[in-house]
Amino acid sequence: MADGVLRCGVCGSGRLTPVAELRSNDGWHDRLRLRFARRGALRPRPTFHAEYARACRDCGAVIPFLGEEERRALADDDPAGHDAL
Repeated sequence: MADGVLRCGVCGSGRLTPVAELRSNDGWHDRLRLRFARRGALRPRPTFHAEYARACRDCGAVIPFLGEEERRALADDDPAGHDAL
């Protein structure tokens, strides 16, 4: 993003849609989840929900984004400390 344009991670195009809500057709609560491995056998898997996305107008790739609350929670988490999947 050296030129100030957000680019598609797949094709490099700068032709992305504005940010939109990311939901499935199954229900309002169904969202894409980013789930890391457990830190231990009895510990829960850290999960973060992607609430928003942009789409590339050239290749069709969908680029998900975390909401502000989820992003802060991820910033406070240490995925490197998780067990391998």
